[in-house]
Amino acid sequence: MEVNRADGRLRVLLRVSVFASFVVYASASVAVTKALRLPWQVPFPRPLGVIAGALLLVAGALLYVRSLEFLGLERALGRELFRPREESRLITGGIYAHTRNPLYLAGTLLLLGCFLLSRFMPLGFLTALFLVHFLGVAKWEERELRRRFGEEYEAYRSRVPFFLPRLGGGPVQRTTSACTRHDC
Repeated sequence: MEVNRADGRLRVLLRVSVFASFVVYASASVAVTKALRLPWQVPFPRPLGVIAGALLLVAGALLYVRSLEFLGLERALGRELFRPREESRLITGGIYAHTRNPLYLAGTLLLLGCFLLSRFMPLGFLTALFLVHFLGVAKWEERELRRRFGEEYEAYRSRVPFFLPRLGGGPVQRTTSACTRHDC
């Protein structure tokens, strides 16, 4: 598919805004820590931080890899963001059968794991800011998916949690969608 100039500019703008968000959030995290005169190191036991942080990093990395297996790197980078319904498929299989936003969940787990490992106060604020950011972007994407996929997305939305997978909530209903991987 040929990309028109407006879509290309919008993709560049989205990528720049992700980088800018990181810079702004990181700066704000340091500023809040300084303004509130909080310690740079969070005072909790290092062994606890190392164990919990390492577990969250591993979980986040595995979730990220599994998410990309089904979504595909091209799509994760926004290259399919503005395609019409006829040229796009709703991904509902694999990890996407357990959470509608596994990449954002993975990013949150990775940031939280880094925070717990380092116990660096600004990283805790950065994690909280990105969680709010991820949730806001996911809500925007949800509106786009509703517009693009209509009933198919609503059915998916009704059976799969927004962010956190159900724990012990019974089996997840399987979808009959023909497309469960990025290469369909």
